[in-house]
Amino acid sequence: MDIREVIDNGPFTRLQLRAVSLCFFLNVLDGVDVASISFAAPLLSRAWGIDPATLGVVFSAALAGMMAGSMLLAPFGDAVGRRKLLTLSLVLIATGMLGVVLAHSLAELLVLRFVTGLGLGGVVPTMATFAAELSPQRNRNFAVTAVSSGYSLGAALTGLAALWMVPHWGWPSLFLLGGGLTVVTLPLVLLFLPESLEFLLSKQPPRALERINTTLRALRQPAITALPRKAEVDARPRLQQVAAGLAALFTPRYAAATLLLWLAFVTSLLTLYFLQNWVPQLTANAGLPTALAFLSGTVLNLGLWVGNASVGWFADRFGLRRSIATYLALGAIVLLSFSYLQGTAAILIGLGTVGVMQGGFLGLYAVGARIYPAANRVTGIGWAAGVGRLGAVLGPWIAGLLVAGGMNMSGSFLVFAIPLAVAAVCVAAMRSPELAEGSRVGLQPATKAR
Repeated sequence: MDIREVIDNGPFTRLQLRAVSLCFFLNVLDGVDVASISFAAPLLSRAWGIDPATLGVVFSAALAGMMAGSMLLAPFGDAVGRRKLLTLSLVLIATGMLGVVLAHSLAELLVLRFVTGLGLGGVVPTMATFAAELSPQRNRNFAVTAVSSGYSLGAALTGLAALWMVPHWGWPSLFLLGGGLTVVTLPLVLLFLPESLEFLLSKQPPRALERINTTLRALRQPAITALPRKAEVDARPRLQQVAAGLAALFTPRYAAATLLLWLAFVTSLLTLYFLQNWVPQLTANAGLPTALAFLSGTVLNLGLWVGNASVGWFADRFGLRRSIATYLALGAIVLLSFSYLQGTAAILIGLGTVGVMQGGFLGLYAVGARIYPAANRVTGIGWAAGVGRLGAVLGPWIAGLLVAGGMNMSGSFLVFAIPLAVAAVCVAAMRSPELAEGSRVGLQPATKAR
């Protein structure tokens, strides 16, 4: 029995639904953890006397941690297992979020936000990998993007929670919410999220056969009596294995796609994190009440969620590259149009629309899951997301400098439309064989590639 084909061509079972749903919820928590600082910013900046340029650094601290986590932690998911990496990452997130509640200085806040981001950098690519490896081939694009869309939904729900929680308990309550939910979720991961079959088959750690058969029984498939022969037993130290996995991303088969994927991540995240971090503050700077500033961020993130969830549906029908490039190009056009929008209602509609289009960037995780083989999948996705965090770090910081220089919302949107257009061009230019084959129905080439 080819275990990989069992998942590729089999039904979507209760085990898979439970695991994918848990991955989705973890990404919802990620959205809460990242967005908390954005919704706390209008009150935090006043209470602590933080100027716009410094506020940009505060926004970027967690994003710098995400970059480090994606590049340094995530590759260990291919070496030691997806579940071990996820457990460590959740501990880091809970520590960073709950620590902010006790912080008394800007330096402490920056360190704790970095620690939170470090954990998030391990969670995000791992969730995308779990979704790809647990889902049937025919709807894998949708599963990856739907799971990852939980991030934007979490950010939107944080805005709604802020409308009620912050007036009653202050801005620290948002961090207490995110940290507490992360602590509660940790035992659920240990109980209900099985280790990836792809990892167990390729690395064959202790008790691999028993763990594989436990999962196969839950998938209503017959057990196997022995593990398939490994092509090669890798006896190198873990660090050497991680380094070799990174080098594999630049072999002739993957080098061009890797570089384009990295650039698409950098430029799309540059705009995304400018929007997510600065929209509430820019709205407040325009003289609108705090409640409306929270609402503007909520509308943007709801749009992102719709875009995140829908791009996979379109990708399964019209092709992955075409769908992502169209979303990002339309997002750039909407950003360019903001100087013509007048009135609160028009601005909110515009923010929701640009959120939907910007949400197409999430298809890049599906691209990574599709390009790279199981042995390098978390490394490939992790490094693409990690390099992309360079844009996430720079976006809020650059915006802080622009705002400190007197630039308003529409002017800032004109500047950040440019990287979004570059991301669309990068996606359209990708020519990986894995993306070319079966481009209309998702991860079609899986059987052929094996």
